Amino acid sequence: TTDNGMFHGSHGLAGKWYPYQESIRVPLIVYDPRMPKERIGTIDDSYTLNVDLAETILGAAGVKPHDTMQGRDMSDLYLEKKDEEGKTALDRQPWRNEFFYEFTFFDDEVYIPSSNALVQKKWKFIDWYAFNETQLFDMEEDPLELNDVKHKPENAEIVKKMKEGLAKAKAEAEAGPKVKCERDVDYAINPKDEESEDDDDNDSKGNATQISEK
Repeated sequence: TTDNGMFHGSHGLAGKWYPYQESIRVPLIVYDPRMPKERIGTIDDSYTLNVDLAETILGAAGVKPHDTMQGRDMSDLYLEKKDEEGKTALDRQPWRNEFFYEFTFFDDEVYIPSSNALVQKKWKFIDWYAFNETQLFDMEEDPLELNDVKHKPENAEIVKKMKEGLAKAKAEAEAGPKVKCERDVDYAINPKDEESEDDDDNDSKGNATQISEK
């Protein structure tokens, strides 16, 4: 697989920083010796994300993922291991049917606008929040995302639900597990400028220097 697609003029865009399919939908080929023969060569259109890759590799190695990881082992989609109750992983927890997209650009909102999106099989709702602008696309009828249908009267309730779903997904992402450090260490940049005294004990310009350890 790869991390993202690229725009080469689609939507009048270049680069990779936008929530349209050309950028966020990428191919994925899985080779797993554990895969049942009947699943080899088949296509699965379930939503898999880049955050799933690490958990899948760890699962194949028999290593438990860290609690802060937010993905899911993709082998749940093709390995039908059953527990004592006769349930598979998908029986216990169905696979995701939507996902939250986020891109934040801090430097220049005009140059590369930040965006959030809620992506489903039928609908995609995009929020260009720095410009107070949103879009709604019918992914079944308009897979190239050329026609914003947000303003159609019959889609008013869909817009409302997608907006609420996006807000919920964003809140859940922001409240998600945080990385826990074993030690708290403070660092500071210690650049040498013209006003600094020459000191052989100082690091060279721009190096990070540990100043305290708790």
